[in-house]
This record gives sequence, structure tokens and C-alpha cells, in this order.
Amino acid sequence: MEKSVAERLGIAIREIRKNQNLTQEELAEKIGSSFSYIGRLERGEGNFTIQTLEKITIALNIDFFDFMSLGKKDNEIILEINSLLLQQDEENQLKGLNILKELYRK
Repeated sequence: MEKSVAERLGIAIREIRKNQNLTQEELAEKIGSSFSYIGRLERGEGNFTIQTLEKITIALNIDFFDFMSLGKKDNEIILEINSLLLQQDEENQLKGLNILKELYRK
């Protein structure tokens, strides 16, 4: 069964938060919310507002529109690769891309 938009966005939030070694409590504190609310969002049980998503992306230091493109992915491996690369500066992103190109060159 295909995941809802809220579930996919929740997965993206959880992956990025975990990759940054943040707890739900720490993320909640950064956005002025409760950890139980973050948990509901990560499980796809809560409703997102644009303002909440913006606060979350700022707290996670991720560009809002880059984050929204992650939410479109239904493949958790691709999501994790994306979130790792988005946390890097442009030089390291390019290195990661070149490594992947070398690994999968035909």
C-alpha cells in the first residue's frame, strides 16, 4: 500500500533528525513544540502546516524545497542518501556524487 504524503514527510523528518543525532525532544524544543507532537508527525499521524514544516527545516538546517523533494521519495534508502548529502557543503556533495558515479559506472 502506498504511503500518504504525511507518512512520507514524517519518514523524511525522522531520517534527517536521526542522522543529525537529535532526539524528538531536542527537535521539539528547537521549534517550540512537544516531543509527542514530533512523534505524531514522524508517524504520519499529525497534520502539517507550512509554518510547522518551515520551522522543522530551519531547525534541521535543510532547505525547505530540498526537504519537500525528499518527501516525494517512497524509497527509504534513497531518502537516507539524500538526507546525508543535504547536510554536506557543496564540495562534499560533489565528492559523494562522483563516488556514486564511479561505483555505478557502466
